[in-house]
Formats: sequence, C-alpha cells, structure tokens
Amino acid sequence: MHISVIICTYNRCESLRRTLVTLCALNIPAGVEWEVIVADNNSKDATPAVCDEFKTKLPLRYLFEPKQGKSNALNTSMQQALGKLHLFTDDDVDVTPDWVAQHLDAAARYPDAGFFSGRVVPRWETTPPKWVEEHSRTVLSGVTVCYQPSETEMQVTADMCGGLGANLCLRQGVLDRAGISFRKDLGPSGGDQVRYEEVLLLRQLVEKGFPGIHIPTAIVYHRNSSERMTEKYVREYLVGEGIALARMGWIEPSKHIWFGVPRYLWRKFLENAILYVLTRYTRPSGVWLRHETRAAGSWGSIRELRRLRKR
Repeated sequence: MHISVIICTYNRCESLRRTLVTLCALNIPAGVEWEVIVADNNSKDATPAVCDEFKTKLPLRYLFEPKQGKSNALNTSMQQALGKLHLFTDDDVDVTPDWVAQHLDAAARYPDAGFFSGRVVPRWETTPPKWVEEHSRTVLSGVTVCYQPSETEMQVTADMCGGLGANLCLRQGVLDRAGISFRKDLGPSGGDQVRYEEVLLLRQLVEKGFPGIHIPTAIVYHRNSSERMTEKYVREYLVGEGIALARMGWIEPSKHIWFGVPRYLWRKFLENAILYVLTRYTRPSGVWLRHETRAAGSWGSIRELRRLRKR
C-alpha cells in the first residue's frame, strides 16, 4: 500500500465528521492504494458511529486505543498502518483536494528524506478579536494553528519543527531506524493542553540525520473555533506548553532554587503576571499579551517541576 492517512481523535465526533467529508473530495492519483485510519483515543461520544458512516465512502479503518494520550494513539496507528508513507492530520482540519498527491510527489522526488511537512492555514469559524488576528503568526501561532514556515520548498531545520503535526508525513520505518517514537508523556491527554509530541520527535529525527522537506503546496486548513479566541484558552495553551518544556528537561538549570523550582522562573512568573495586570487595559495588545503568555508558560513549568520533584 502506498499511503496511510492517520487521524487521532478524542470526543470530537462532529468535528471529525467534517474532516472526513473533506477526505472524500481528495484527488487520489490513479493506481495509488491508500487507507484512512481513525484512532479513537478512548472517546465517549459518537465517534465509532461517525466512522461507520464513512466506511462506504472511504477506505477507512477504525482503531480504538484505550490508553489515554494522543501519543499512545499515534504510536498504535503507526504500528497498524499498511502504507509506505504515514500522513497525519487532525480531527479539526479541512484538507485540500491535492493534499495526498502533493505528499506522494514529494516522497518520490526526495527518496532520502525521512519526513515531509506542509502548510497549516487558519480558517476562522468566527471573526477573531483584533488582538488574536494581529498576533496569529507570531506569539499566538500555536494557539491559532497558523504554521506556514515558508512558501518555498526547503529542508526542515530543528527550529522549524513546531506545529507540523496537522500536516506531517513520515516514511514507514523511519522511527524504527532512528530508535524513537512519540513520547507518551507528551501530547494532549483527556482534553488537556500539553503538546510538543511532534516537536520533540521531529527534532530528534533531524538531529539523527533523517532530513525533512517542507512542501508548501501541501495545504490543510485548521478550523479555529471561537473557543480558541479567548484569553482563557491562550493561558491554558501556554500553561500546557510550560508543562511540556519541564517534562522534556528544556528548562535552564539554576543554582538558586525556591520550593523545588529555579528562582528565575518564580521571578519571571511574578513580574509578568503583575505587568499583565497593569497593562491589560492601558497598553497595546503586543505589550500585555507578551506578559500574559510569559506568565502562563512560566506557571506551567513551575507546576510541573514541583510535581516531578514530589514523585
């Protein structure tokens, strides 16, 4: 089989249905054998029924992964996938008709590449607040899922590995050759906002000499709901990012420790929390949002470092 399209999902059956509808419109090249794997990560909603609806419209296989955590679903899916290419997207994405064809073409043109990434373009479900729109490509690129590292075909570097999971293609067996897998304590689990599962994996691939190629013509659209356009969601997302950084050991060490945490992290959290309060309604969004995101990220790392210390 040439390619396996893999979607991991958790309790978002209606959003998944919309994604599967777009898969039905794919232009699959003649002679290409493909499959769609939906990995249900312990959903309690109508996800199985939605998958049943599409089994006559798509070459769809339903997998149930009872162990909570997206990385568990990702690893299980790759073990079960039959394709020589494993193409990942999310359950809140609309794919473009030539999406699969573009990845197949890239894989043929770059036989030595271990993985391929494409563009993830935001599709706003409602008009975003001005502060969200202004910063969607910078400090909020993760929240708004606006990952467009380049409109030029190029090799992926380590600093480009963030946010590619919604449009990512791995060659079958590349992770085995690299001796890695999606780390199980990273990635969303039961609705939390801990991410970075693909960031760490892709950086490891690059560092181990398995190059990746960015394909700007392989495009998907991420549906940004009104939920993502609130400060509450931004804070939760950045707290999750701080947790992930602590779990990966990406926190700068310090000789000065307060309550099990580097002193500079407490200072960063407190200073930015205070400055956010002081600037929220008096300064431009570029000022208060910077303080808000720094405070949230620092707090996530503090929480996780203290939890790990108690283990």
